[in-house]
Amino acid sequence: MTAKSQLGYKAETTFGTYIAPDKFVEFIRETLTTERERISSQGWRAGQRVESELRWKAGRTNVAGTVDCELQSKGMGGLFKAAFGTSVITTPGGGTISRDHTYTLGDLVGDSLTVQVGRELRDQTVQAFSYLGCKVNGFHLSCRVGELAMTTFDVIGRDEDTATGLVAATYPTTLETFSFVEGAVTVAAVSTPVREATFDLDNRMNEDDYAFGSKLRRDVPEPALRDGTGTLDADWTSMTAYNRFVNGTMAALVLTFTGSIIEGAIANKLQLTANIRTDGDTPTVDGPEEIRQPLRFKVMAPAATEPVTMVWTTTDTTD
Repeated sequence: MTAKSQLGYKAETTFGTYIAPDKFVEFIRETLTTERERISSQGWRAGQRVESELRWKAGRTNVAGTVDCELQSKGMGGLFKAAFGTSVITTPGGGTISRDHTYTLGDLVGDSLTVQVGRELRDQTVQAFSYLGCKVNGFHLSCRVGELAMTTFDVIGRDEDTATGLVAATYPTTLETFSFVEGAVTVAAVSTPVREATFDLDNRMNEDDYAFGSKLRRDVPEPALRDGTGTLDADWTSMTAYNRFVNGTMAALVLTFTGSIIEGAIANKLQLTANIRTDGDTPTVDGPEEIRQPLRFKVMAPAATEPVTMVWTTTDTTD
């Protein structure tokens, strides 16, 4: 990334139709690209030694890639909503300028974005690449000791536009990030010291959703089942976590990052709560180092509540 590169997005009104971005995020990297399939004829004629320029057709257009950002206190709501599907925005008790954005798993049809990337050429001009009909097919949240919390959004899209001009980037004021120092984990309501935590939401969209009459991907429907998984690199302090693994016992995982105060006792915060099954692993001896308790988990749907909920407390009033 160079000094003038930028990335912005906005929820589309109509799937695959450009809308000017109005939210811009600080980002680490992006890998959004367009693949244009070529369908070649297999026929040949006497004397022709390479494929004829007249014997191929344009096939499917595939937009795909990732956007990596540090977890930020503002400007990310539309990306979170596109990942989860459902968002409810409320004012927390005692708040006036604070908002709780509560994300749960919901229908992903219609949750498309225009994502525009500005890429700086050698002469310092910036070329706009607008990606239309973008869907978030995966969301990743991670943090380890000594680092900032990170998010990655796996994106699939419908088309690329390089003719539409670059929208001037504007960024939120008093933007902050979150570090491991501001992180906390509880499992079954018990504080759990960890060196690293990850959460992955795989929306499992059908990336090969094309039909006769168009080279462009259709609005991908929500699959029957989505997949939530993750890991905790925890201290090994007792047999409690291991016994949950052996017995297949469900537990509530709460992963929280708490930043600076917005007003009163309300802080910038992201809190993810999930009903999990521990799927491993057994602590083992690996030399003279401290024995660790690696915990792999899978989100499971309980009978009456949401399997995973993420609450983002911010001063943003919309996603």
